[in-house]
Amino acid sequence: MAAKVRVTFLGTSSAAPTRDRGLPAIVVRREGHVILMDCGEGVQRQILEESVGLGKDLTVLVTHLHGDHVSGLLGLLQTMSMAGRKKPVDMVAPAKLLKWLDVTSDLLNVGLTFPIRFVPARPGVVLRYRDFRIRAARATHSVDAFSYVVEEGPRSGVFHPDRARALRVPEGKLWSTLQKGRSVKVGDRRVSPSEVTGPRRRGVKIGYSGDTRPSPSLVRFFRGCDLLIFDSTFRASDAAKAKERKHSTSVEAAAVAKRAKVRKLALTHFSARYVETGPLVREARKVFPETVAAFDGLTLEVSPSPG
Repeated sequence: MAAKVRVTFLGTSSAAPTRDRGLPAIVVRREGHVILMDCGEGVQRQILEESVGLGKDLTVLVTHLHGDHVSGLLGLLQTMSMAGRKKPVDMVAPAKLLKWLDVTSDLLNVGLTFPIRFVPARPGVVLRYRDFRIRAARATHSVDAFSYVVEEGPRSGVFHPDRARALRVPEGKLWSTLQKGRSVKVGDRRVSPSEVTGPRRRGVKIGYSGDTRPSPSLVRFFRGCDLLIFDSTFRASDAAKAKERKHSTSVEAAAVAKRAKVRKLALTHFSARYVETGPLVREARKVFPETVAAFDGLTLEVSPSPG
């Protein structure tokens, strides 16, 4: 069975929380690995509410150093230490974040029980794992800011149980290993995945803009994403505010999605001035029909495109 990739929105407001929306935070979950994208105030309660689980492999991606995107980080790290975490945490962020963590951890006597493997954000591949990687690109905001893409490598082809049975591979763990693209030993011979699966398939690709103005470079960066999560702070009627404050409107987000040929667009980071997001979605769908408005607690399961 192919690895499931689930994206859960923990906080979908912009600079200020509302009664229904927390500050920015998103988790991507795949095969026991948790990727936390931004970490606004109150994120710990949202993580508990969504049963994310923080004892797993964890990567934190921070787009920029505005309080609504990082104010929950120190408390989260402290809670994991209180729980006795030993596994390292990988973190990608603008370089100054490490100084902030060092100073505040010292002042507040936060004794971390695990190492932080910090990678300064820069354009290009910033982290590589066994079967996926994370790339970064510069965003256009009022401070140094980055966008991210989580991109799987090629997935194994469709598994054919009849072929496995014909080769006398016992059902269970060995089948699962073959489905993950690794060979198994049966008796005195090795069975390779190619003997029991179809052609390899493209992996999942998820893009996250953070706070930004739209740009041709981001269109290129997000090209072909299965899910694009994009700044939608303002309605089209507030385009002047979006430009002034270096954010995007829902229509501008939709235009990026259309030009980048993504499969699905999720709008997020809504200004607290909008009680309802319906008007923003309706505007965006006129440009890019496959658009949804994120809300706190929304989970989307992402699968790769057939092509």
